[in-house]
Amino acid sequence: MRRLFARFILGAALLAAALPALNAQAQMPPTPEHKHLESEVGVWDAEVKLWQTADAEPMASKGVETNKMLGKLWLLSDFEGDFGGMKFSGHSQLGYDPQKKKYVGAWIDTMSPYLQTMEGTYDEKTATSTMIATGVDLATGKPSTSKMVTRYESDDEKVFEIMMPVEGKEGEWWKMMEITYTRRK
Repeated sequence: MRRLFARFILGAALLAAALPALNAQAQMPPTPEHKHLESEVGVWDAEVKLWQTADAEPMASKGVETNKMLGKLWLLSDFEGDFGGMKFSGHSQLGYDPQKKKYVGAWIDTMSPYLQTMEGTYDEKTATSTMIATGVDLATGKPSTSKMVTRYESDDEKVFEIMMPVEGKEGEWWKMMEITYTRRK
């Protein structure tokens, strides 16, 4: 009983010592980059095109993305749709790391047991976000890289593309997926 009480006292003391640091973090004001993430909040209808290979005809499907903020620093996205008649769900978290001066995030979905992480930038002049994602290729089990580009056509329309590297051609990419999003009113 004494050990349990001693652990409780020690835990309370550690928490009390950490509170000033936690309070300072909780009060960190959002940067302009965090405010940009807020522009994504809402429900978006998705028109999806998926190419299984660079020269294949695209498969079309529909989906819905629902975005909300976690506080003022993180954008949480849930995607629901289907691919080839299979129900699909995905979830991402996206934020801005002021030390790296980059957007950072992670993606998980119902088709892959692997976490995908991403890092990139937003170009205000072209209203384009470019993220490089790293994960594991489902077909080979080897590390993979993809490029994700989002072009903001207006406040209520965006086009998202995922590109894969062209094997044997450094710096060349082929488009694997394109999603045209329209915000619901």
